[in-house]
Amino acid sequence: MRGLRAAAIVIVGVSLVTACGGRTAPAPTGGPTAGSAGSTGSTGSTGGRSAVPDPTPAGSPSPGGTPTETPTGATTEAATEAAVPSAAWKVSEPARLPTSSALLDVAAIGPRDVWAVGFQAGAEDREGAPAVVRWDGARWREVPGLTDRDVYHLVGVSAGGPGDVWVAGNGANAFAAHWDGRRWTGLRPFGVAEDYRLTDVAAAGGGAWFTGNGPSGAVLLEWDGRGFANALKSDGTLEAITAKQGHVWAVGSQEERTPLVWHGVSGSWEKQRVPAIGGGTLRRVWQISPSDVWAVGEVAADPGEPGPPAPRPLVLHWDGSRWTRVEVPVPRGTLHGLTAFGPGDVWIGGVDADHPGQALFLRFDGTTWSREYGPLFRSPRQNQQYEETDDVGRVGVARVPGTTALWAVGSVGVGDDEDDFVLRR
Repeated sequence: MRGLRAAAIVIVGVSLVTACGGRTAPAPTGGPTAGSAGSTGSTGSTGGRSAVPDPTPAGSPSPGGTPTETPTGATTEAATEAAVPSAAWKVSEPARLPTSSALLDVAAIGPRDVWAVGFQAGAEDREGAPAVVRWDGARWREVPGLTDRDVYHLVGVSAGGPGDVWVAGNGANAFAAHWDGRRWTGLRPFGVAEDYRLTDVAAAGGGAWFTGNGPSGAVLLEWDGRGFANALKSDGTLEAITAKQGHVWAVGSQEERTPLVWHGVSGSWEKQRVPAIGGGTLRRVWQISPSDVWAVGEVAADPGEPGPPAPRPLVLHWDGSRWTRVEVPVPRGTLHGLTAFGPGDVWIGGVDADHPGQALFLRFDGTTWSREYGPLFRSPRQNQQYEETDDVGRVGVARVPGTTALWAVGSVGVGDDEDDFVLRR
C-alpha cells in the first residue's frame, strides 16, 4: 500500500475539519422508477462439451416499499471536494504488493477466509502480474502460484468454500484457475486463442460459470468438473455473472449500448426485457432470491450536458416479473460492486463523480437509500503526473456470510502511480 493507510488517516482529519466548516451540499431529488420491462422469451445458442471459440456471430419500485433518496448528510466545502467519510469504514493493511497494483474483486467465505484479486507490478510499458491475497482473520497474505502463468490481470474471484475458489483473468490468453485448498490448477478456457477475454466467474455447486467477450460477441461458459462448455452466445458484451439456487444471471451491454441481462435455469436461457436505457452498461449482478435480483453499472456521459461530462449510476431491480430502474441518491458516477445480506440490506460500491477521491457505498434497507464514503486516500498535488492520480478507479464489495461485516477493495490513481486499497466495515 506504500503508505496509503497513514496518508488516509491524515487526510481524513483534514477533510473533517474542512467539512465541518463548509456548507451542506443539496440532496439530489427524484423518484424511484424510470421504466420497467419483463422477459422476451428469446433463447440463447448453446454449444458442446468444449469451449472452442466460435467464429459465427450470435445472432420497480423496489421491494418492501418505494426507495426515497435520503443521503447520510455528507457536508462538503464544494461539490468536488471530500465528503465526510463514514467512521464505520476502516482502512485495512493489505498484503504489501509491488508498486502499480490494484485489487479488482473480492469474495468472502467467512470471517477468517476472504479472497481478493487484481494485479501488481504494472506500468505503462508492461502489463504486470496477477495478484491474489487472502485474509486469515488476522492479516492479509499473498497467495503464490499464479505469477509464472503468463497471466497479467485477474478480474474476478468467487468461492464456494475453503477448497473451492475460482479466479478469472487474462494474459496472452484468457485464463482461469481453481484453488482446492492446497494448490492451483490453471486452465485455458479458449485454448491458445488470443482474442477472447474473461470478465467474471461464479462458483456454484462444485462447478463454475464464466463470462467473456470475443470477436463474435459475448460468451458464457460452464465448467462441470471435466471441461468447459459453451453455454450461451450473445451479441453485445457480458461483464458479470452470478449463480445461486439453480439460477444463473449474466449482465452487460447490448450492441446498441443498452443494458443486457440473460437468465438461465436448467440449461434454458432467456434474454430479459430490460429498460432500454441508451448508453447503459451493467457491471455487477446479485441474486437474493429468484424473484429478487439487483444489477448495477452506469450510463455513459452525455457530452451535451452542462459541466464536466460524467457517467450516471445505473441500478436495475428484478421483482420476479419485470426489471425496473431504481434511482439512487448520487446523480453522477459509476457503480462496480454489489452484495446483499437480504432484501432489506443491499450494498453497492462505486465512485461518486463529485467526490472521486473516495469509495462510495450505497445501502438499501428495504425502503430507503443511504450513502456512505470511505476515507480520502490522496489530495490533488501540483504538477502530479496524471489528473486522475488522486481518484478511486474501482470499488468491489463483498459481505461476510454469517456476520454483518463487509469488505471492499479497489485502487486509487492510474498508471505508474496506481495503488491498491482494502476497507472493512
